[in-house]
Amino acid sequence: MEVNDSFMVIKKGIFSSKNNTKYMSVELKDKTGKIEGKVWDNADTFNNLFDKNDIVLIKAKSKFYQGKPQLTINDIRKAEHNLALEDMRAFFAESEAGIDLLKEEYYKVIDQLKEPHIVSLFSVLNNRKDTLEKFFLYPASIGVHHVYMGGLLEHSLSLVKMGMHVAKTIGGDMDIIIAGSLLHDIGKVEEIEMRGGFKYSDRGRLLGHITLGVIMLEECIKDIPGFPAHIADVLAHIIISHHGVEEWGSPKKPMSLEALMVHYLDNLDAKVMGVKEHMRDNMEDEKWTEYHKLYESRFYKLPER
Repeated sequence: MEVNDSFMVIKKGIFSSKNNTKYMSVELKDKTGKIEGKVWDNADTFNNLFDKNDIVLIKAKSKFYQGKPQLTINDIRKAEHNLALEDMRAFFAESEAGIDLLKEEYYKVIDQLKEPHIVSLFSVLNNRKDTLEKFFLYPASIGVHHVYMGGLLEHSLSLVKMGMHVAKTIGGDMDIIIAGSLLHDIGKVEEIEMRGGFKYSDRGRLLGHITLGVIMLEECIKDIPGFPAHIADVLAHIIISHHGVEEWGSPKKPMSLEALMVHYLDNLDAKVMGVKEHMRDNMEDEKWTEYHKLYESRFYKLPER
């Protein structure tokens, strides 16, 4: 079958065959998965036309080799234009909830806010189009939970929905819980970058998403006249304390009802989704997962009913 399409390059290398002929091996991906490709002719020439993490245009023929699909590539070269973030959706897995539906849910949640200064805060945030686009499309982490496009938005909204139920049951300021849930990981839009995969940016490695989140909050607040200091401090405290303890990255423990809720709900949602994602790809048999290094356990999967 003829293939004429775009892919992202995950791996590339030049090798020698048994008869000392050079060939190129590449690993390519799009949102449907990964595939291996071989360039048997003019390998050195094509090697100079693109690098790892580039988006490339290829012309190839597909075949099965040792039971797996493989591409025999006749032409491969770097795409001429850098892709917009929205266009990167063609190369990464997405939230099963659907990014467009999650966006609609986000705006419905914002419409429920009542405190006028918090309403203004999200008005400022929503006008920062680059930040908002990243918040909608970035993953929540690069290897632990919600590791797919739209994961950050899905995770944040999950905290909102759980937090609203908790507040109705045991109390808490609803607007602070909603705002804190949406903002707790906002720094990840600068901590993470999408370049051949999900990676930490230099700024992210140096400062971390907690520090970056507080900086972003303060930048938004400075554009709002008369923003109450106590609300600014409580929201900053939620960002600072949401990991719970210093050894997990938080310089302060949660010291308000709302900060406690966001911390425990964040921990719950991240761990449950991390285990779900582990179950998807790492089952030892039909009941038990392989050992999860981070959580130091295997997990039992109930049979479907």
